[in-house]
Amino acid sequence: MNKLLQRFWSPKPPSQAHVIMRATAVINHVIFDVGIDTLVGGTFVLDKRLRLRFVSMAPARPRGVVALLKVSQLEEAVLFRGLGIDEVLDMRIVRQHSACLARAVVRDLGVQSAALRALPAAPAR
Repeated sequence: MNKLLQRFWSPKPPSQAHVIMRATAVINHVIFDVGIDTLVGGTFVLDKRLRLRFVSMAPARPRGVVALLKVSQLEEAVLFRGLGIDEVLDMRIVRQHSACLARAVVRDLGVQSAALRALPAAPAR
């Protein structure tokens, strides 16, 4: 348990896989707290310490931010637009879409951040 907590709270993510896990968790949290429309309309922000955050609107590039990505710019965000707000969400489908979107977020943030691209792809052991 201690290793798991260290992975999540360490100052620098040990791998790109860790950042993808964080993105997936954030995506799921946003979907169930504020909705799919907010997710698709929001922005992911990556700071110098490679901490990933989600904001519901596109901010001006604040100090310390190395990469910004509007979710609506991603082709993978189209998958979420197809999920109706009046429908009961199938958790299996949401998890699959979340994982796909998280990989796309890290991929596109990596284009802007050499430090993110430099992280190993596989989780550190």
